[in-house]
Amino acid sequence: MFVIIRYWGIMKRYIVIYSISIVLLCAACSSKPVVTKLLQTDLTVEYNLQLLNELYSDTVYVDPWLQKPWIVKVAHDIDKEKKWSKATRSLVIAATKQSAGKVLFPLQHGGKLSFDCASMGQGRLIVQLLSPTKKKVLGEYSLSSLPFTHVQCNIPHSFADAKLVMEFQSYSKDPAYCFVANAVVTHRDNDFKKPNVVFISVDALRADAVHCIIPKYNITPNMDALAADGAAFTRHFVVANWTRPSTIAMLSSVYGSATGVNIYYFQVSKQEKHYFYTQSGVVPLPVLFGNNGYITRSIGNNAFILDHSGIGVDLGFDDMSEYERQWEDTMDIADEVIQWITANNDKPFFLFINFNAPHNAYIPPPQYLDPLRKSIKHVHPWFRRYLGEVAYTDDYIGRVVTALKKLNLYDNTIIVVTTDHGEVFNSVHEHSPYTDKKSIFTHGQTMYDEELHVPLIIKLPKNIFSDSKAVPYQVRNIDIAPTVCELSDIPVPDSYQGKTLMSIIAGKELQDRPLYSEGRLMYAVRIDNFKYVEKFYGFGIKPHHWGGAQVDEYYELYDLNQDPDELHNIVAVDTKKAFELQQKLYALRFKQPENILYAKKDVRGSISVREGFFYTVESSGVVKKISRQKYMFSLKKGQRLVFSTIPSRTACYIQSDGSVALWGYSGTALPETDGMYVFDTTQPLLQKMPDDAALHLFPDELIVWSKPQKGGIQKVSEHVAISDEMNTLLKQWGYIQNGGAR
Repeated sequence: MFVIIRYWGIMKRYIVIYSISIVLLCAACSSKPVVTKLLQTDLTVEYNLQLLNELYSDTVYVDPWLQKPWIVKVAHDIDKEKKWSKATRSLVIAATKQSAGKVLFPLQHGGKLSFDCASMGQGRLIVQLLSPTKKKVLGEYSLSSLPFTHVQCNIPHSFADAKLVMEFQSYSKDPAYCFVANAVVTHRDNDFKKPNVVFISVDALRADAVHCIIPKYNITPNMDALAADGAAFTRHFVVANWTRPSTIAMLSSVYGSATGVNIYYFQVSKQEKHYFYTQSGVVPLPVLFGNNGYITRSIGNNAFILDHSGIGVDLGFDDMSEYERQWEDTMDIADEVIQWITANNDKPFFLFINFNAPHNAYIPPPQYLDPLRKSIKHVHPWFRRYLGEVAYTDDYIGRVVTALKKLNLYDNTIIVVTTDHGEVFNSVHEHSPYTDKKSIFTHGQTMYDEELHVPLIIKLPKNIFSDSKAVPYQVRNIDIAPTVCELSDIPVPDSYQGKTLMSIIAGKELQDRPLYSEGRLMYAVRIDNFKYVEKFYGFGIKPHHWGGAQVDEYYELYDLNQDPDELHNIVAVDTKKAFELQQKLYALRFKQPENILYAKKDVRGSISVREGFFYTVESSGVVKKISRQKYMFSLKKGQRLVFSTIPSRTACYIQSDGSVALWGYSGTALPETDGMYVFDTTQPLLQKMPDDAALHLFPDELIVWSKPQKGGIQKVSEHVAISDEMNTLLKQWGYIQNGGAR
């Protein structure tokens, strides 16, 4: 009996341990998976990339974010009807009959492998595991054409430290090409707690169109419901008045001018893209979240984030779906979003959704417009149609939210709802003294709050805060990205120019943040309910832009407490306040990139302006205008001439003592006469610039000084008088450090 009792005690101990192990194992099996994206690992490639160049040339390029030559994006020229969206970001394996294309992925754990594959030309894809002592074939697939085939197979944990090998060989003597898209390995992790992120941009959405922001029209019940589970920022403003710089700002937390991509024109040059990807330091949220184990996807209508379009830049999504129609897109985008979420509900994801409605033209479906004809009568018919599109988009946002709830994802999902800019409808703002054109029913031409004041709703994960928050403090869309990072427990990159909003949501920060906004040759600062605006002539210089009579400078000042609709320009009435805000505007603007000349050889010369001014800043912070003065410079080969002018569109005349020896960033110094070059700072192209002169855009620059390639600022040209105050300022800004500069 004693023996039985004694052994029963030992047995109980083991039974308890065994039971706990079973429970932990079950918990681990029921937890969410961690995802490893194979296309972002350190691959080993065994094939000649020349094969790709022979077939695609300009239609294939190296992934700009990963900087790895085996990750390529297949241009939409291959798939003009857009049947194969998975081809937009794929691994391409080139092979011949004589030699196989082979890619090796390092593995860190076992789990489930999934990918999509297709081919151009006939071939065979073999997927196997290799370790120092053994190998295992997971599958063989005969491929002959697009579209894509979805493949899933299991990776035994005994091969956790092995290499996954994808080998492709052509069936014929001609090269064949295998596309591998969305290659991921998933495994269960009991500690996985990362929230999903759904980032929704509703194009041209005004603040007063959303009820929880400004309670006026009550047509957005679904957006209002999201605010009830998070925070609604009633005084949120964009830092740019049109799509591309504003979209980059909200997804990358930088001003448009800090990216190296022009903030004036639609088209983006190859050189600008090169700088954006390789030197600007911009880290968009899709890149950041992708590097932290998330699947990233963009679904929507926004050509400004599509590199292949020629007018945008790729922000680093794993995959993108592009739509080109107008209001019809809303239902199609929502349907694809729901399908994608359903298919990827077991993976942590960052999903960007861009609805084009209510962007003009305002064509809502009748079922959304007809009720407004009865309930909202005393508005312009076009504005009523605009509100109809808002109601329409709100409905489909609600359908996306319903899908998240059905999949049990809602509580652990961050949902951001905002926009890239607003829309002008006030009839008083119809005539623009800047453009000499009517600006009603549009955007990108003014700095009125109708364009800058936009909604921001952040639906928080469950249990972050018990009550919803209506945040009354002034914030900027550059603050969104760091907020999403903090909520996702991802370190905020040093490049981010905004600040997290969590301190404001928690009630620890009770003050407005200064607003600096950039537009097409216009700038604005909003501080303490005063707004100061400077506009400069620049429209009409390209056919696709608005025209207008030339204006050297145009100033606006509004007291937003007394004049919230910005109907009365008081710049000539309150000159003291205008000057005060002008200094703050210049201080912010001077911190953005400006103009650089590069010396191909030793060169001396002078620089002067005809339609603009050089500026200096005193140690007190006061900005002083130096009216149309000529500066002499002396540059050694490889040195750079950095200068700043206001306005940006300034024809700078450069006289050199040699032949074509100067090259410009933000434009090309074009010969006007022998030895004379006109430098138009509005031109965004880096034409004929030498490859070894990839320029670094400085975050701050002022007047004129020389910048050697190495060693920092040794001395300023003897012909340029830089004051002690200027040297002090350069030290404060970090250019001069112990006698040299960064």
